[in-house]
Amino acid sequence: MLNNRRVCSLLLYLICFTLAANAQDRRAALDLYERGRQRYAKGDMDGAIADLTQAIVLFSLPQTSLRRHAQDWSRESGGGASNFDQIKLLDPLAAGAYSDRALARHAQGDIEGALADCEMAISINPGLAEPYNNRGAIRWEKGDLDGAFADYDRVIAIDPRDGQGYNNRANVRVDKGDLEGALSDFAKAIALTPRSAMIYCNRAHARQKKGDTKGALADFDRAIEIDHRFADGYTGRALARYDSHDLDGAISDLSRVIELEPRSGRAYASRGLVRLQQGHEAEAEQDFEICVKLDPNLRPKLEQSIQAIKEAHAPKR
Repeated sequence: MLNNRRVCSLLLYLICFTLAANAQDRRAALDLYERGRQRYAKGDMDGAIADLTQAIVLFSLPQTSLRRHAQDWSRESGGGASNFDQIKLLDPLAAGAYSDRALARHAQGDIEGALADCEMAISINPGLAEPYNNRGAIRWEKGDLDGAFADYDRVIAIDPRDGQGYNNRANVRVDKGDLEGALSDFAKAIALTPRSAMIYCNRAHARQKKGDTKGALADFDRAIEIDHRFADGYTGRALARYDSHDLDGAISDLSRVIELEPRSGRAYASRGLVRLQQGHEAEAEQDFEICVKLDPNLRPKLEQSIQAIKEAHAPKR
C-alpha cells in the first residue's frame, strides 16, 4: 500500500512539475524551430541545422530535468534510483525538429545523419507522416526500393489524403517496373493534388516508359499549363516531342529551358544534338561549346552522342 502511495505521489509530482516547468524554454525552442525552418527554405543549411539543433536541446530539457528530479526524489525518500532512466517525456514537437534537420543534413550530403534524425523523429512520434516521407526519399536515393516503398505505404496509412505520398510511392513503383501500379498511384495523387505540375510531369515519364507518348505529351502540357516556369516540364516535353519526330517542337522547348535555367549545360547539349540531327551544324557547335564551358564533365558523353549522330547520318557506301 505504501509503495502504491509513493508511486502515486511521484506521478502527481511529475505531472505538476511538467505543467509548471520549462515554459520559457519551450517558447524559445518554438522560436528556434521556426527560424530554422525559414533558414532551410532560404538555402541556409548551416543556420538551419544550428537552430534546429538548439530547438531539439530545448525540447529535450523536460525529459532531462524530470529524470534528474525523479531520481533525487526517490533517493531522498529511500526508494533508490529505481528505473527513472526509462522516463521519456520529449516534447512531441521535437519530432518535427528532427525531421526538418534531416532535410538540412541531407541537403549537405550527410545521408547517415539525415537517416538518424528520421529514426529519432519516428521514435518520438510514430504517427507523424513527414519523417517517413523523408526517410523514404533517402532510402529511394540509396536504391533501397523496398524500404522506400514501406515508408511511403506508412505515409498513406497515416494520411490517406496525402497526395505526395501516392506520388512518391508511384515513383518507387516505376523504378520497380510496376508501371500499372505507378499509374494508379499517380491518378490518386492527381485527384488529391490537382495543381501539382511535378506530379503530372512524373506521370508523363511513366507513360513514356509504357510507350504512351500521346498521354505523356498531354501530361507535360498540363504541367506547363499549371506552371509556365516549370523547367522539368519543358525538358520532358522536348524529349517526348523528339520521340514523336517533332524536332522543331523539341528545340522550342529546350530553348525555353535555357531561358529558365541559363546555366544548364545539359539543356545546351540536348538542343545542340537536336540541331545536329537537323543538319544545323554551326548552331549545334555553338551549343556544344557553351555546354562544355558550363559543365566540362559532360564532354565525354556529349562527344559519344555527337559521333553516334554523325555515323547515323553518314552516306552509306
